[in-house]
Amino acid sequence: MAGIRRRGKSFTITAYMGYDANGRQRKKTTTFRPPEGTPPGRAEKLARAYAAVWEDSVRGYVGLDENRTFADLAEWYYAAVAPAVLKPNVLAGCRKVIENHVVPCLGREKLKNITPGMIDGLLRSLQEDGNLQRRFRLRDRALLDGRHREQLAAQAGVRVSVVYFALRGNALHRENAEKLAAALGRPLEAVFEEVTEKKGLSGASVNRIKRNLSAIFTAAVKKEIMRRNPCALATPPKNDTQPAVYLNEEQCGRFLRLLRNQPDFQLEVFCSLMLTTGLRPGECAALHWEDLDLHTGILNVRCTLVRLNGQFVRQAPKTERSGRSIVLPRRIAELLTEFRAERQGKPNLHGSVFTNRSGDYANNAGLNAKLRRLLKDTDLPPVHLHSLRHTYASLLINADVAARVVADRLGHASTGTTLNIYSHVFEASAVKAMQAIEVALFAKSSA
Repeated sequence: MAGIRRRGKSFTITAYMGYDANGRQRKKTTTFRPPEGTPPGRAEKLARAYAAVWEDSVRGYVGLDENRTFADLAEWYYAAVAPAVLKPNVLAGCRKVIENHVVPCLGREKLKNITPGMIDGLLRSLQEDGNLQRRFRLRDRALLDGRHREQLAAQAGVRVSVVYFALRGNALHRENAEKLAAALGRPLEAVFEEVTEKKGLSGASVNRIKRNLSAIFTAAVKKEIMRRNPCALATPPKNDTQPAVYLNEEQCGRFLRLLRNQPDFQLEVFCSLMLTTGLRPGECAALHWEDLDLHTGILNVRCTLVRLNGQFVRQAPKTERSGRSIVLPRRIAELLTEFRAERQGKPNLHGSVFTNRSGDYANNAGLNAKLRRLLKDTDLPPVHLHSLRHTYASLLINADVAARVVADRLGHASTGTTLNIYSHVFEASAVKAMQAIEVALFAKSSA
């Protein structure tokens, strides 16, 4: 920002242009004289406005295009910039978030008119009333009587799990509800009732939207479409993300026994594998039998499974460090060997370890639903699949395994990521270490 100094009735304006090869600061200076009789306060405002325009001109902002709308800028970003830096599924998700939550509010605004205050207002409104997902529940299970579940799902163009969710009384997204109603040949209102709850988004969700929005503005500044990123001075909402949920050692034993005594063998193997390796759910679902050497007990993480345009896609893992080799506990290698023999002769379209009934990749949403039902009538915490990864991390930390080793096992990009996510576990572990030293050194003298 240019420096402004009053000199009598005029203002000296200085733009600092960095440093030359000899380390001397480069700068340019001009003088602004307000009209005669202008009040001092008004004169200062005119000087600041003049300084902003003049500084842009001397810095070479000749390509500014701040008269275009935000909707046009977002379209440019997702067509020209994002494909080079984001994976296809991430790009699709980010674009959907911006189109749903930001374009309706800022889409018609010219870039030059978007201020940090407008961004603050948008973020506040999202926290107060930003949940746009309309939900619909099946009016009567009898509406699906006589219809083959998998055939109905194929006709509607949805996953089989969506049909079962509807039959269990779960609320569906509008898109899936409309597809099922169309497959039944009835209007949406005749098959489903709307049960949308009006509520705001969490601070964590709003911060993700802010990051996506800031990425668009940052790209515009780099390409000299805009002067500055209005998100840079916006106030981020408080991040209300709760600490990761995990099982303790005693609960893990009960959980494994519970898995062993229920009838779904695939659920037992999937959950046991996640609990003992710290895999992400997508990494576990993407496993092919060729990724496992059950003789040596080595598991190679090469891919993760995502859903893109309604289809499962096996793509590179989340980060460079996510590709890793893991030594399996002997019991898990034996369990996988038994599971492989049990799956012989069953449909398998891709050679994947975990499959659905038709042989396609197993759907994590369906496995999560089974896990919730399994835990429903127990006194164990209501964990989900990703909680098993958190549990694995907490067991390593409480066993005093170094943070660098934990990060490598989890496939984190850096140790900082591990320390940030599991800070509360590391703190508890530090207290236990202090108590151990206290007992070892001072217990006898205290007695």
